[in-house]
Amino acid sequence: MSAARVGIIGAGAAGTSAARLLHTQAPEIEVELFARTGEKPANRTLVTKGVMSGLLEPDQATLPDTGASLVSDTVRGLDPRTRELRLDSGATRMFDALIIASGSRPRLLDEDILGRDEALHSGRLTTLHSMADGARVRDRLASRPASRVLLLGGGILASEAASLLTDAGHDVALIARSLVPGANAIGAHAARRVLDLHHPQHAAYLGVNPRAIRTHPDRISITLDRSGTKVDGDLAIVAHGTLPAAPAPWTGPDGIPVDSRLRSMHAPRQRIYAAGGVAVHHYPGHSSYRIDHWDDSVAQGAHAAKTLLHDLGLDDDPGIYLPSSPFSARVHGHTLVGAGYPALGSSTQIVSADPLLTAHYLGDTLVALTGIDATGLVRDWIPRLHRRAPTRP
Repeated sequence: MSAARVGIIGAGAAGTSAARLLHTQAPEIEVELFARTGEKPANRTLVTKGVMSGLLEPDQATLPDTGASLVSDTVRGLDPRTRELRLDSGATRMFDALIIASGSRPRLLDEDILGRDEALHSGRLTTLHSMADGARVRDRLASRPASRVLLLGGGILASEAASLLTDAGHDVALIARSLVPGANAIGAHAARRVLDLHHPQHAAYLGVNPRAIRTHPDRISITLDRSGTKVDGDLAIVAHGTLPAAPAPWTGPDGIPVDSRLRSMHAPRQRIYAAGGVAVHHYPGHSSYRIDHWDDSVAQGAHAAKTLLHDLGLDDDPGIYLPSSPFSARVHGHTLVGAGYPALGSSTQIVSADPLLTAHYLGDTLVALTGIDATGLVRDWIPRLHRRAPTRP
């Protein structure tokens, strides 16, 4: 019997993790890893920390070899019945199994915001998602030290970027849709503490949305709704989260629903799996959810590969995938840290006030942890994740 052929779509955290595990545990399997045309596998966490900050060139963020055959040819679509891929070059490939790990794309400002497209075309409005984005921001700011930067968003990425840009001597203004930015993602207690870290450092416009954008030769001006306030800057960065970036037939904004082992629910018997920012999960007793951070994508990629090996009769059942990976970001000299997925929680409890650690529960089940300067506490509590607590601590 010939060796199985596996195609992995996407060469980010989930894709390279899956490729590495397959190469290690089943070297007889032929694996092809598909990156986007013209791109190399790269560590996206370094877009902000390394490339935007000028500490690294994009090539220095390249991921190590996985043992798979790397193909730099964007996968445009696939046939779930035959597992045939259609590539950017016009070529096709057919596989015995597929792992879709094509990641995410940045969420843009709404199309009905006046002046949006002109601002994007001018380069004064950008996202901060890819290596090219990081280099674009770096180069724009290098030409004008002490720039005024408008950061649209208040989540983890926006907070970390605001901190790094402030440390670099730039004047930053946060523009956030929520009065407590990031509360939905990390919980209200941690979000309020992060907001307290921002306030002494730079201006913050909260509970507002951009209504119109005007691009000038030397600046960008954003008019906010409600008050009509105009905020000027040299550059505006959109950090409003991400959307799944799946090949056809999943090109819409909804991603790829997966079962508890990360098999595609649209093709459950076709040996098609999804992992990382493109996968949509269902937690017992909760609605659907999607996670898009590096360590969790690494864990999902490995889990999908183990499920594939099980389905090929080469390994044991890996069990249910449950999010428990840690995440962290430095914000104005402090560390925002957590594990799991806080948005799954229906209630929170403060475990420690100093350092702050909050536990997020779904019913009686601990599903996530968030805190400030509480790395050790989070590490101690991770073994309790996804276990039902008979009584609250």
